[in-house]
Amino acid sequence: MFSLPDGMMFEGDLENKEQKAVKRFIDTYGTELLSMWETQQFEYLNPIE
Repeated sequence: MFSLPDGMMFEGDLENKEQKAVKRFIDTYGTELLSMWETQQFEYLNPIE
């Protein structure tokens, strides 16, 4: 599991490469992710490259 908005992993086990990909996604979409979590109104987010 990763915390929002800082993207720090606090539970689980992922390789460093995957952790960095999740961190990039949170850095890109952190505001949207928090909003979706708080409102439970989920929407599609484009993948990052």
